Amino acid sequence: MNYELGIKTNFVYSKNLGEVWKEEIVMPEKQKFQKWIFVLAENIPQKIDFKVRLKGRGSRAEIVIAYLGKDKDSIEMNITLVHDAPETYGRITARAALFNESRFIFKGMLDIAPNGKGSDSYLSAKALLLSPNARAEIYPYLEIKTDEIKASHGSSIGRIDENQLFYLQSRGVAKEEAERIILSGFFREIAREMPQEYGEKFSQIQTK
Repeated sequence: MNYELGIKTNFVYSKNLGEVWKEEIVMPEKQKFQKWIFVLAENIPQKIDFKVRLKGRGSRAEIVIAYLGKDKDSIEMNITLVHDAPETYGRITARAALFNESRFIFKGMLDIAPNGKGSDSYLSAKALLLSPNARAEIYPYLEIKTDEIKASHGSSIGRIDENQLFYLQSRGVAKEEAERIILSGFFREIAREMPQEYGEKFSQIQTK
């Protein structure tokens, strides 16, 4: 755990989870902003179910996922953020880079309960396919049962942007190095928050 700027950060490492991992966290009252960072880089589980329920007025939580899929890694993630009290704040951010024949199935739910008036919630999920055989599926869901809230989502699945690649190559950067730079940028913000060993793993990814 890491405490900085009033945020309690919890790191969840794939190597410690086993094949199937499930947990629900309830935040019963307004307390320190909590963040969970899932670092998925080795011994990838088959399935993760994780739910955070914000039960206290003004509770704040963020769930961040970084997944580096190699070989035949395959994971299904069900991530739910329930706003079950007024004026709560939540964010879900998922980033996946998929090599070889790896798979990523992501289902993210923002659930605004009837007493969640004034809540603010957002989900962002993106996957980069680095192999013709890699596959990703992203399913964002909103369930809104009250008004006067902010809730939205954005998601994308694609390959390395050809315009970015062209720009870097036009500046004399070799293609493989240009791909590495773009991929490292994809994880940059998350990698900065990780312990050094994993931060380097996600910020210095080799594309070959």
